[in-house]
Parts: sequence; structure tokens; C-alpha cells
Amino acid sequence: MDGGGGVWYLDVEDRLKRGPGAVFFLPMSETSGDTRFIAASYDELLQRISEGMKPDDMPSFDQLASESAPGNVRVPGIEGLVDVERVHASTGRPALVTVHGDARCDEGFVARAGTRVYLTEKGRIHFVTLATRAVVDGIPCAAGTDLAPHPETGRPLRFTPAEPVVVDGLPMAPFHEVRAMDPVFSSETSGVLAHDFDVKGLPLAGGTSVRLSPWLFSGTLRADAEVAGTLLPSGTWFELSNGVILHTRPPAT
Repeated sequence: MDGGGGVWYLDVEDRLKRGPGAVFFLPMSETSGDTRFIAASYDELLQRISEGMKPDDMPSFDQLASESAPGNVRVPGIEGLVDVERVHASTGRPALVTVHGDARCDEGFVARAGTRVYLTEKGRIHFVTLATRAVVDGIPCAAGTDLAPHPETGRPLRFTPAEPVVVDGLPMAPFHEVRAMDPVFSSETSGVLAHDFDVKGLPLAGGTSVRLSPWLFSGTLRADAEVAGTLLPSGTWFELSNGVILHTRPPAT
């Protein structure tokens, strides 16, 4: 059932081992580890709601599994000592750790001391702050910046390039954060254009931000152009949604 911000699940077959008829809640856009046991039955659910209970009041599976998360330990895939802050209930593997010192990871990059590293249920890193420059899936990434690799392929989905790079067909400037589009994990391509470039037939200016998704498109014109049927002067920033102008900002004077 759609709970308006999450999904309610009535477990009639006792798949989650809390008894037939138990009720669970999974917040929208979260993973299975964020599931919360709410009540042993539908009647108990109604009673708890009448008493003012909210789903967020209940601990998630991962929170329960993390109550005794260890500190000052070593975990697979990361050199050096870490503090485990969160555990995947489904696998018992670390979901979130803080590294004590600069720590080399199996993926080839080095996590910066004192920062958090997020790992998937399979143990792959999907968010890290780089201590040093690293080449990730062929892309040079700047030191001291955040990196979010694709949890399955390792392709950088959020990163700061150390050199000009082409991402999803767009020439991106170095030392500005870039996001790459992915059908599941990233809804847009964005960054700063490395040079003047035409996008969807519109002349955009180099050195300005661009954002492109299946429904949104924003950028800054380097020349007068007709955008969604409206003539806009050079230097105008615009934002389109499904081909309709949402916002514009006039050229700087």
C-alpha cells in the first residue's frame, strides 16, 4: 500500500519472521535495511496510530543491527582501522564506517582520514572522500573531494574531475563537481561546461553550469536564442521542465 511517504507491508506469510500479519513500514526512496517493524497485527497498528505513534519513532532493521557496532576494527576492502557506525541487517556487513587515518581501499583510491565511507550490502564502496588524486574508471578525480561510484559498475556518478572530461556527451570543466546520469542511482547530468557548447540545439556558454535530466534542462546562453518559443538574450540563464520555461535570470550587467 502507498503510505504517502513510504510503503506499508502486511506480512501475511511471515516472510520477515515477526509473525503472520505483522505490519512493516519502508520510507520512500530508502533501502530494505530502513524497513521498520511497526506492529504485530493490523489491529495493533490502528491502536498505536491512535496513540500518536509515527513510523519514524520505530528503529529500522539496520539501526537494530548496528546497536553493537564495533569500533577500532578492520573491515574487508579498507586498509587500517575504522569505527563501524552502521551495519547492513541483511548481510551483517558494515554499511558506514569512519576511517582513522588515510586508508587505501580495494577499489584503488585512498579515503581521507576522519571521513565516512559508505558501503553496499555486497561490500562495495558507494561514497568516499578522497585523500589523494585518483583515477576511477578512467576518470581523474581531484584530491579532497567526494566520490560516489556506481555500486555495481564502479563508474563515478558524483565526482570532481582533476582534468577536463566528457560526461554523457557534455564537456565538463575540472575542479567543479560533476554528476553523471544513471537510470537507477542518479537522475541528472550536471557540472560546469569546459568551453562553449551547444546542448539540445541551444548555444551555452563555457564556464557556466549545466543541468540535464529527462525532464529538466538548465544553462546559460552565450548568444541570443529562442528557448521554448521565447527569444532570450545572450547571457540569460534558463530552466526548462518538459520543454516549458520555469525560470529565467537576465544577463549580469
